This record gives sequence, structure tokens and C-alpha cells, in this order.
Amino acid sequence: MFYCEGTHITTMSAKPSSDALAISADPAELQRLVVEQQAVIESLRREKTEVARLLTEQIEKFKSQVAWLTKQLFGRKSEKIDPNQPWFDALTISAVEGNPPAAPAPDLEQTVAAHTRKVTPHGRGELPANLPREIEIVDVSESEKMLPDGTLRPVIGHEDAERVAYTPGRIYVKVTRRPKYGSPVGAEENGVVIAQVPETLIPKCLADESLLAHLVVSKFADHLPLYRLENILERSGVRLTRQTTCDWILACGLGSQPLVDAIIAELFANGLVHNDDTPVDMQDYKSDKPRGQRTRETRLWVTTVSPREGPWTVFDFTTGRSADGPLRFFKKFKGRIVCDAYTVYDSLDDAYDQIELNGCWAHARRYFLKAYESSHPAEGSEFLSLIRELYKIESELIDSVLPPDATNEERAEALQKDNARRTTVRGEQSMPVLGRIRARMDELLPGTPPDSKLAKALKYADGIWPRLIAYAKDGRLPIDNNPAEQMIRPIAVGRNNWLFFGSERGGRAAANLMSLIATCKRAKVEPFAYLSDVFRRLPAAKTPEQVRALLPDVWQPA
Repeated sequence: MFYCEGTHITTMSAKPSSDALAISADPAELQRLVVEQQAVIESLRREKTEVARLLTEQIEKFKSQVAWLTKQLFGRKSEKIDPNQPWFDALTISAVEGNPPAAPAPDLEQTVAAHTRKVTPHGRGELPANLPREIEIVDVSESEKMLPDGTLRPVIGHEDAERVAYTPGRIYVKVTRRPKYGSPVGAEENGVVIAQVPETLIPKCLADESLLAHLVVSKFADHLPLYRLENILERSGVRLTRQTTCDWILACGLGSQPLVDAIIAELFANGLVHNDDTPVDMQDYKSDKPRGQRTRETRLWVTTVSPREGPWTVFDFTTGRSADGPLRFFKKFKGRIVCDAYTVYDSLDDAYDQIELNGCWAHARRYFLKAYESSHPAEGSEFLSLIRELYKIESELIDSVLPPDATNEERAEALQKDNARRTTVRGEQSMPVLGRIRARMDELLPGTPPDSKLAKALKYADGIWPRLIAYAKDGRLPIDNNPAEQMIRPIAVGRNNWLFFGSERGGRAAANLMSLIATCKRAKVEPFAYLSDVFRRLPAAKTPEQVRALLPDVWQPA
């Protein structure tokens, strides 16, 4: 009997029976025995072929897993490949299959030309004009200032050499003084007048808004954990406990909810968003695991727009990866969501009629890249080449260049013209390439082993094909979900430093602060200057118009 991948294959015994060994003179009996033995042999041959096929598939599966693990440990994470490599792979495979291996060539000494590379000149460059200048004069001696006849040399100019200087962060105490005005003698009934205490984001907080902004930016933009920030502050004589800084950041994040709500309103008004998610651990105090392992996996969902349509970026925190979070977040959204094929997005499509889904060619390409790197390099390289043609067409669709002082009407008009041009070009150039991809998929789907990487790539693209080709029919739609993935990358860097969220409230606060910082970066606004000012002005913003005036795209320092 044979065992293969959990399948129990029982074979028939090939040993003839005692009756078969007896020599019979009856030709009909001999003919029957021959037919029986031929049937046994054919059955064994078929079973051997089936077992060999199953073993081969299992070996290929294990080889693919080993190759993937090896790449994860030692290989590069980039998905880029040399555009000429797939053609070379196909030629190599064809040559190996059609020709026996050649005898090893004798070692020969060869003279190799020296390797040359293009060197970019370093150069000093020009320092920004907005940086303050402190002039340090290096003068000659008093005797050298005098001429031989005793007269003073005139100053005819100077030579400047600029170097970048640095002073560590300045820690100081800010005193808010409120003058008190009394009443003259005899008019005490008029009492004392003093200004009201300014409303703050965190009542009775020891830290000024500038220090709060420094802590937030250092943690969520520069990815510094709080214990390092405590050491930095302690070198300046300020000692803060970890719990204190955590409470401050928590209060800043939860207090910024009006700003995040305003960003969500702008995001939803766009009608076309990108969405993706990434895991982040959170401390779980109720867990029975050993100390140091009491964490559970939570999720950050990023929703953003393409750079040409605005800076809006929002992170949403959920304790799991179920559909409850996206269903709640997108309840009031009407438009298109660019996403991958995760089943949660199907729930959105089913629950809300006003939502349509668009696919991502970067995700589809990733599956074909795995097929190219495993057991189907020829077929994988073929699809990679076709997808490269789609991206080459996109790279040639350059947006209109507008002056910085262009009005919103001019920008909207230029965007509309760009979208119309995209629709025309994609219909003429991209649709034929998509047709070739679809035809090749239909050709390969029936005969591809179901457990192979190529089969998974084909099934992925086939399952969301209407979403993948939707972009070619509308110039506004993007080809992939890369804007959302780019917004997720800083979270991966942060996870390696601050490791986890402390609680569900901490996760929501962190998501709000990440939303503000990400939107600032997309709007080309310096996050520290923005948060230092907005944390001070936000408590006084009572109306939606006042909050809208504090968003990064229109913010002006007070």
C-alpha cells in the first residue's frame, strides 16, 4: 500500500494465486489468467502514476515553501524584477528541456575589465535661506590692520563660509501671567478684574502645547518610543514618568477627534478612496499568558485618496479584522473603494448599495510574482510582462502642471481634462492588453494544478476580474491601491519601536494622531508647527467652520 498526503492508497496483490500457478491445458483458462494478470499490472501502473503525481505535487509545494521562507529570511523584500529576466528565464527553460546538460568547461583565466560606476558628486549645495544666521567674526590682529605709515586699513569686504550648526532641543518654563486689577480706595465694591484662564486641550496639564506636540511627533512621525523621549528630557533636567507621558498623548489623541471627524468628511466628499489594513498588537491584561506575552492582535485601517485629489488620510482602530469596523466606518460613504480581495469588502458591497469596489493590479501582480518565483517561472513571467505593459501606459499619463497660485476652479477643470484623456488612452491601449491577459487566464485555468502558486494567482484575478478592469473604463479610477499601502509603511516602522498599544482607548487615540500627522505630510505642512498651534486653538473651535479652518490644507499659524 502507498501513503501520499494523507491519502491511503491500497494496491492489489501482484502475487498470483495457487490456482493460477497450476498449469492448465485449457487454452481458454490460460487466456483468462493472462487477461487477469494484465488487468492487475495495468492497475498497479495507474496507481504508481497517481502516487508519483501526488508526490511530485507535494515536493513542489514543499520546495515553494522553502524558497519563500528562505527569501523572507535572507532575500530582499522588493517586488521589482529586471524586465529582461523573464525572457531570459523562458529561454533557459526551453534550452534545458530541449538539450542535455553539457560537459563542464575547463577553467580558463580571463581578464575582466575594472568595474566602473557612476558617482554622484557630493557638493556643498546651498543652505536654506529661512534658517537663522549667527555671524561669528574671525578678524586679523590689530597690528595687521595698520599700514606701514600708521594709517588704518579700510574694510573692502568680507568672505563668508556657511556651516550647519545645531543646538539640542531648548527646554524652558513658560509662565502665563494674568495681571489683576483692583479698585481705588472708596470704590472697593467694584471688585477685582483678572483675565479668564485660557481653555486648554488637557485641563491643568503641566506640559505646554509645544511639549505635547513634540511628544506626539517624536513618537508617531519619528518613531521614538517614550522611554527614549524620557531619557532625552531627563538630560535637560526634566523628569517625567512613563504613565504621565502616556496619559498626555492619550488625551491629545482623544481630544483631536473633532479634527479627525472633519478630515473624514472631506475624505468621504471625494467619492473615491483607497483602503487597506495592517496588524498592531495591543496589551491584553485579561490574558492568562506569561508576562511579556499578554498581547492580542488588533487592526489599523487606513483610508486615503490619491495625491492628486487631496491630502486626506484617516486611520481607524478596531480590535479585530471582522467586517464590523469597515461597516461602521463606511456607513455614510457613497462612492468607490479601491481595495484588495479580502472578504470584508464583499460585505461592504453587499450591505451598501451606494458603494462600489475597485481592484488592485499591484495585489494581482504579487500573486503572479510568487508563481514566477516558484514552479511556474515561464507562465509567471508572461503575466508579469503583460502587467508591466499596463503600468507603462499609466506612467506616460502625466498630470497637467498648474502654478501654485491656481484657483480651485482651475484645478478642478484641469483634473477633469486629465481624467478624460486617461479614459481615451486606456480604452485604446490598456483594454487590448487586458484582453490578452484574460485570454491567457482562460487558457491556463483548466489545466493548472489547483495547489500551485500559478493557480492561486489565476483564481485571484479571475474572482475579481470586473474590479480589475474597471479602471480602464474611467480615467479617474487608479490602477492599484498603492496610496493606501504607502500610508501603511510608517506603521511597520513604528511597530518595531513602540511595539504595541496600551489599551483600546490608546489605539483610538494613536489612530487619530497618526491621521493628523499623515495628512500634514501629504499637505506639505510641518507636523510640529501645526500641532503646537492647533492644540492651542482647538479648544476654542466650537463650530464646524472653525474646526475646518484648522485642517492642514488651509491652516495658517495664529
